[in-house]
Amino acid sequence: MRTTRGSARRRPGVALLAAFAAFGLVAGACSNKKDDDSVSAGGTEETTADAGGEATETTAAAAEEADEASETTAAAAEETTTTAALAPVMGGKLIFAGEADVGNGWLPGVVQCDSFCHTRMKTFFDPLVTVDPEQNWHPFLAESVEPNDDYTVWTIKLRPGIKFTDGSDLNADVAMFNFNNAAKSLLVGAALADVAKDADGNAVMEKIDDLTYSISLAVSWPLFPYALVQQAGYVGSKQWIDAVNAGTADQTIPVGTGPFIVESYAPGDKMIVKKNPNYWLKDADGNALPYLDEIEFRIIADTQVAGTALRGGDIDIFTGSDSGVTGDFAEDPDFVQVRQDEFGETNYILLNLSHEESPLNSREVRCALGQAFDKQELIDLVYNGSGRPANGPFSPGQEGYLEDNGSLPYDPDAAAAAIAAYEETNGPVEINFSTTTSATNLARAQFLSDVWGAAGIDVTIDQIEQSKLINNALLGDPAFDAFGWRLHDGAYADAQNFWWNSRSANPPGQLALNFGRLSDPVIDDLLGKIRGELDADVRRGYAEDLNRQFAKECWLIPINFT
Repeated sequence: MRTTRGSARRRPGVALLAAFAAFGLVAGACSNKKDDDSVSAGGTEETTADAGGEATETTAAAAEEADEASETTAAAAEETTTTAALAPVMGGKLIFAGEADVGNGWLPGVVQCDSFCHTRMKTFFDPLVTVDPEQNWHPFLAESVEPNDDYTVWTIKLRPGIKFTDGSDLNADVAMFNFNNAAKSLLVGAALADVAKDADGNAVMEKIDDLTYSISLAVSWPLFPYALVQQAGYVGSKQWIDAVNAGTADQTIPVGTGPFIVESYAPGDKMIVKKNPNYWLKDADGNALPYLDEIEFRIIADTQVAGTALRGGDIDIFTGSDSGVTGDFAEDPDFVQVRQDEFGETNYILLNLSHEESPLNSREVRCALGQAFDKQELIDLVYNGSGRPANGPFSPGQEGYLEDNGSLPYDPDAAAAAIAAYEETNGPVEINFSTTTSATNLARAQFLSDVWGAAGIDVTIDQIEQSKLINNALLGDPAFDAFGWRLHDGAYADAQNFWWNSRSANPPGQLALNFGRLSDPVIDDLLGKIRGELDADVRRGYAEDLNRQFAKECWLIPINFT
């Protein structure tokens, strides 16, 4: 959810729109004129991986329509811009706040990225592929992305004449260099495990000409273009990356082909980006993009503080999913709010399953954690009644979502009985619950501590800054048992492969995108079937089975859909 205010810097009665996660920051407002021969700025809700969600998914049919997509290029913008009555306003500065900073520098294959990270990265890096609001993919920095007959080789042709902001050229060598860095990365590489590798661990690619190359896969992967929407598809200047690796350039001042140039970056505080005067993209009316002259990104960890800053005029826009705060703006005519009601993230309790002696390895304990509290009561008390109870990781609109996935109902007596039975044999159930530093998240943690305590569980609460919380999850820190978490947006279940596949569950102390170190052969099998399936109806059935397996085993404790 994103909320903006009207500002004295703009003409009266006009507030900036908030659907800015990917490319909307390029343009403050657009007309709705359509021009199939031009490239338009596209926008899509981007989400955590946030800690990064590696790619928003779309239908397999989109893969079959690659030719048509390449002709319409990045026409995603034509659907994204909802301000048809407004002409573009050139210039100006936007102050945009988000909840967390990145855990390291801005090298595309290395950075630990959440949704606000991707919002910033797409101001200075262009991705190869973008996704429109209907979740269809379109080539963006690429001119075309085309598969072979069995979806095991994808040929990518780049747009000609594009330069990085350091003056170097975008070409096949640079794009292949960036993709190989991502494929070999300890972090992003987990999302590219099905890319074919040679004996040295390099991605198997072939340069066809100066602008064209192919990527080979180890399996049939019809939805592969969606892996190129975020980090694996960001393309940074090879000249800059080589200099960073040589110790002669700063990895916190990235160089891309994007609409803005990073002027300064203070970790944990702010980033300032200025207009790229030579940006390659124009809107449908031929106006050079971006419209804005400058964006100042600020880190405000507590959404309540961000809300106060918005009302006070200190910022123009903030992004967050704390409905206890954003709900206060919903009926206020002075503010514009954009909600993502489908394909969104799920608030849930992530469980650390990496320690054999942990009570969380007991299905009975995990299920008791979920049955011990009334989700609607939590939503009413903590989130001002905003949001609907979640029954699993898939939100409405997503492939695999089910109104009834077999999840257990609220039953505090059953929860208490299960905990008592476990403790009789195994001793006390003690859980350390980790959450971020916001007041709302602390209220949620205290609510859970009370209801779990009533079921016989000893709970401690540890509030941690969000980037450190993500780092603890990446490394499987043994001090943490249960985390307050928000993730798994996107349209299709294939996007979640690396979050839940056991091959991504490295031991504690090693980086792992499977944060909970989940290892379930049923889930692994279903993820494999989903990845290779072209038929949308068959794939949906596999995704629904995946949802039911999460409910059956209580692998995570869903709270609400954001």
